Amino acid sequence: MKIKVPPTIKVLSHTYNVRFDTKDLVANGAMGLTRHLHQEIILDGVNVPPSELNQTFLHELLHIVERHFCLKLGDDDIDRISEGMAVVLFDNLGIELDWSGIKEE
Repeated sequence: MKIKVPPTIKVLSHTYNVRFDTKDLVANGAMGLTRHLHQEIILDGVNVPPSELNQTFLHELLHIVERHFCLKLGDDDIDRISEGMAVVLFDNLGIELDWSGIKEE
C-alpha cells in the first residue's frame, strides 16, 4: 500500500512542515532533523536510501511525540523504536511511502 507523505503533518495537536534540505543536514552530519520551534521536519532526500529515509522520518516523528509528552528518551532509544516500527509498517504490512510531494529547499 503506497501512502503519499504530505508536506504538512499533524502530530498530536501540532502541525509540522516536512521538507528536504540536503545542504543543511550534510553540514550537521545528519539524515534528519526536527526543529520544534519552527515546527518542521527536515530530511535528506538525496543521499539517503529509501529504507533509511522512511526510518528517519519515523525517528523524527517520535522525537515530536517524545518532546510533547515530556518523555526522557535518548536518541538511541528513539532509533531502536523507529527501527522496530519500520519493520512492522514497511516489511510486514507492506506500506510504502511516496515522497513525490516533498520538495528540496
